[in-house]
Amino acid sequence: MSTSPNVVPPEVRWRGIGFMAAAAAVYLALRIAGFHKLFAEDSEGLGALLEIIGTLYSVVYAFATYVIWGQFAAVENEILNESGALKDLILFSKSLKESIREPMVRTVRAYARTVVETEWTALSRGKDTDQTDKLFASIIASVTEAKPEDEAGQRAHNHLLQIANQASSHRDERLALSRKRIPRTLLLFVTVTAFAIIFLLLLFPFHNLALGLMAVALATMLLFFAHFVVTDLDNPFEGTWNIGSGPFDELARKYH
Repeated sequence: MSTSPNVVPPEVRWRGIGFMAAAAAVYLALRIAGFHKLFAEDSEGLGALLEIIGTLYSVVYAFATYVIWGQFAAVENEILNESGALKDLILFSKSLKESIREPMVRTVRAYARTVVETEWTALSRGKDTDQTDKLFASIIASVTEAKPEDEAGQRAHNHLLQIANQASSHRDERLALSRKRIPRTLLLFVTVTAFAIIFLLLLFPFHNLALGLMAVALATMLLFFAHFVVTDLDNPFEGTWNIGSGPFDELARKYH
């Protein structure tokens, strides 16, 4: 997995600070205007409502994070499985004659280079992968069209057919998982619930002004960065936490 040197990019940090400052400023303005006095008798009710919504948010957020991280890890695992199967294809083809083996190796390396150069960008933007689809089909064709001349070669060829089939399955699964994103309805629900928590905190009649400012600012910061984690992990090919194409790059450079 490839990560940025900064766990949270500077622009995201500044945006979070901006949200904190804005929420604290709104709370201070409402406090100076005496808005909190309207709810002085309802602090227990607001507290109970905050507890209910906060519990709901924590459950839904945990579910969303679990689902997204599961998909993220599954994509990474399928990348390793697919590239590993293609490495096996190169290694186990060494028992074949060079005239039969060379097209397989050439197409595998060309496919791996193209995956590194184009497929990560295409998948991050939700575009088609036609170019690598065609190259992968060339790999399968180079294996299926090979004609071993003896029994030993035929056994090796049968093994290569099995490996090619495994690589194909892993690629199909990888692409299917790579296109999945968090349902918009779920993301909207998590976001609206977070804003509801901040809204209720702005109305809460804290007796101490400093405590109120700190509570609003802290809650805003935590909810903002929680939202950042979910949206950043939702796309495994870009952002702070993303999956690198290292296994395919290694395949294109080191295996012959």
